[in-house]
Amino acid sequence: MRKIVVPIDFSECSKNALRNAIKIAERMNKELILYHSVVIPVGFAEGAPVGTMDMNLDELEIQSKKDLKALVTEFPMLEKINYQSFIQYGPLHEGINDLNEENKVALVVMGTHGASGFAKALLGSNAYHVMKHVACPVVAIPEGSDITQMTHIGLAGDFMSIPNPELILDVIDLAKAFNAQIHVVHIDTGEVDVKQQIDIARRMEKYIKHTNHTFHFRKFDDVEEGLQATAKELDIQLFAMVARHHGFFDRLRHTSHTKKMVLDIPMPLMVLQE
Repeated sequence: MRKIVVPIDFSECSKNALRNAIKIAERMNKELILYHSVVIPVGFAEGAPVGTMDMNLDELEIQSKKDLKALVTEFPMLEKINYQSFIQYGPLHEGINDLNEENKVALVVMGTHGASGFAKALLGSNAYHVMKHVACPVVAIPEGSDITQMTHIGLAGDFMSIPNPELILDVIDLAKAFNAQIHVVHIDTGEVDVKQQIDIARRMEKYIKHTNHTFHFRKFDDVEEGLQATAKELDIQLFAMVARHHGFFDRLRHTSHTKKMVLDIPMPLMVLQE
């Protein structure tokens, strides 16, 4: 069985992500992995003697195990599903990729902090780097957001060519688990070509025809502005976006909008790496 990974740093933000992930795992009949990445102290990384730090690596691991055990007691809902805990050292995205070596990770669900300024850049970087560097779908949930009752899921991308069908199936599986409607959204930033829009709808229809879905073509000069306006118009609770090396997602990357959206967009995002 493929699993859902929830990065845990014991913040309220990651606890909210866990709360959402439990419901997703329950609806999709998936096993949950509570994943804690032990951060190696800066002094150790710079070559300072271990004795100068408040805790050495063994003590950090022991404390992490205690914190995870305490966290589990806060979430009695975990009793409804199968779950396990992992504690590893190193960058978060590398650890998740290790777990996914045999394609065992179906989804990563993680929180994004509502901080500001310099703290915002640091706290938000984890979600951004995970989205950018892991091969499996990632759901980033802003602090305080709740998708456990979602009924509308947006699917956005540059649909000039059809995404990997497996990515579309990931969104379909999630939508079916919540009986949610899928809204396929295509943002045009240049001249609108109606024939092209019809071709996109026909190609996508092949994969989503057995789901509750609609198509929406919008003209906006700014992609992020278009996505947010469309989300508000359609009452979308989760926006799934197909990320590929060219096309739609690049228009966000070129001006660092991807990171900006992960930190600023007031709704959960699901990134599908192609």
